[in-house]
Amino acid sequence: MKTSRFLPTGTAIIAVLAFFPPRAQTRAQENSPSAHSPGSPPRYINVVHERLKPGRDAAYDGMLSNIRDDYERFNIPAYWIEMKSITGPNEGFAFNLGESFGDLEKMGAGMAAAVAAHPELAGLQDRLLAENTSSVTNFIAERVDALGSRAATINFAKMRMLQVTVFHIRPGHEAEFAEAAKTIASAYEKVAGSPAWVIYAVHSGAPVPCYLMLTTLSSLKDEDDAAARRAPAMEAAGAAGEQRLQEIARSAYDSIETNIYVVNPLLSHMPRHFTAEDPAYWMPKTAPVAAAKDKQ
Repeated sequence: MKTSRFLPTGTAIIAVLAFFPPRAQTRAQENSPSAHSPGSPPRYINVVHERLKPGRDAAYDGMLSNIRDDYERFNIPAYWIEMKSITGPNEGFAFNLGESFGDLEKMGAGMAAAVAAHPELAGLQDRLLAENTSSVTNFIAERVDALGSRAATINFAKMRMLQVTVFHIRPGHEAEFAEAAKTIASAYEKVAGSPAWVIYAVHSGAPVPCYLMLTTLSSLKDEDDAAARRAPAMEAAGAAGEQRLQEIARSAYDSIETNIYVVNPLLSHMPRHFTAEDPAYWMPKTAPVAAAKDKQ
């Protein structure tokens, strides 16, 4: 599959859970989302990361809005959640949901057929990238159930923002990263009200080893709540655990970067079973009509 702004798939994560599971489970079981929930973190995500040229935000949004409307009108079965950075460089971040490479291939085939039938759409997609972006990165990552924290509680259809932490790991130190991730998850799970998260390992399209930790937010206030739980979580890890985490950070990590992205439902294109989880948010253009009918 070639790099394209509209290549299939993606996903990511997280709702805050204020209680613990009622029965003992392995971490893999707790972090293995149900395939029956439309907003659950899928096995694979296809992330499209676009760096925007200065001063091109409005033009980019306008073109993507037109593209999104065409995908809706022509019922093109290729989907994405569109986000914009509020920290770090000015960039777009899009992903979708896929349980297999076959899902991604099927979505790509459907998109290619539909775009071939509407060459003006293909031209607009090319212009979107050529005129508004300075670089585009497209990669696929696979969910690692053993390393997340209560990922089964995540519903992407309910998120408003996404916190993305990218870990670039030195080759050969993957086991140390896994040890650190499990230690941190175990510590936070002992503190009521801690956030949930899902971790993906880059499969292809970007340098490896690289991991993404995805945490969904309802608002920036969720960051205040998470910060309040850091000290109790480190206390739960214990002095020896915290020291080991510091050792791993020095030996295993090349870099860590965290940024926050805000979801734009008007520029996203998702299937009906997904948007039905929160239709007032994902389909706001229809909300006033529905409200007017309710008053009649």
